[in-house]
Amino acid sequence: MGRCLLQANTKYESTDADWVKEYCDEAAKSVKLAMFQMRLMGFSITPKLHGLECHLVHQMRTVPGGIAMLIEHWVEQYHQKAAEAEKLWAAHSYEIQAEFCACREQILNNPDTMKATAKIAESKRQVKRRRKESTVDKENRIKAGRVQVKQEVQAIMDSMALEEEAMNLDGNLGSS
Repeated sequence: MGRCLLQANTKYESTDADWVKEYCDEAAKSVKLAMFQMRLMGFSITPKLHGLECHLVHQMRTVPGGIAMLIEHWVEQYHQKAAEAEKLWAAHSYEIQAEFCACREQILNNPDTMKATAKIAESKRQVKRRRKESTVDKENRIKAGRVQVKQEVQAIMDSMALEEEAMNLDGNLGSS
C-alpha cells in the first residue's frame, strides 16, 4: 500500500486532475481502513501513524508533483520532532504530548521568538569563538613556559658542564 501511495501524481501536473482525485480518495480509504484495524487490534497509534492518517492524503492532494521526492525528508523530520517530544514529555500520553508539541511549535514560530533565538545563537557563537581564542592563548602560554623551562634547564646544564671542565682543567694543571 505505501509504495502505491507514493506513486500518485508523480509528474508535474495539476492536483485537480480526475485521476489524482480518485487515487487520493482510494488512498484515504486504504489508510483509514488500516488505522481502524490497528486500533481494533489494540496497537498504539504513534505520532508517525498519526502523520500518515491525518496528513499524508492531504499532502498528496495539495502538493503539485506529488510527495514522492519529499516523503523521505518529511518522515525523517517528523521522526526527529516526535522523538524530541517523546524525550521531553515521555511520562504523558500521546494526546498531551501532541498538545505540548503544538503549543511549543506555535511559540517557536512566533517572529519575536525567532529573533530572540537567533540572537541567543549568535551570542553563543561569539562566546565559543572567545573560548577558542583564549584556549589558543592558554596553549601558547603553556608552550612558551615549557620552552622557557627547557632553556633554563639547558643553561644550568651548560654551566655545570663548564664548571666540570674548569675543575678538570684545574686538576690537569696541577698534575702536569
